[in-house]
Amino acid sequence: MLECYSGCLCDNVAFSSTRVDVFSFGIVLWEILTGEEPYANMHYGAIIGGIVNNTLRPTIPNHCDSEWRTLMEQCWAPNPAARPSFTEIARRLRIMSAAAKSSGQKASR
Repeated sequence: MLECYSGCLCDNVAFSSTRVDVFSFGIVLWEILTGEEPYANMHYGAIIGGIVNNTLRPTIPNHCDSEWRTLMEQCWAPNPAARPSFTEIARRLRIMSAAAKSSGQKASR
């Protein structure tokens, strides 16, 4: 277990951990979209190398909604500090959900 000797260290560890979780959540968004397992046909060594080098991202299908695509891409930003917070992610997903419900109601009229 890590012992925290300064608030700065703890804040940086928590920040890094959250930004890694945001990256992983972006992968979950991709799995929801495609119903597939990312990197299914890749050797685990290549997957680890791509993740460590911060270069591996799943291919986003052309049919993907532009807002969903942007959110995934931002979750995978090479610079972890540029990734959205979970508060921001939740806000944007609520907006997308409301828009989808609204367009569904218009289509059924």
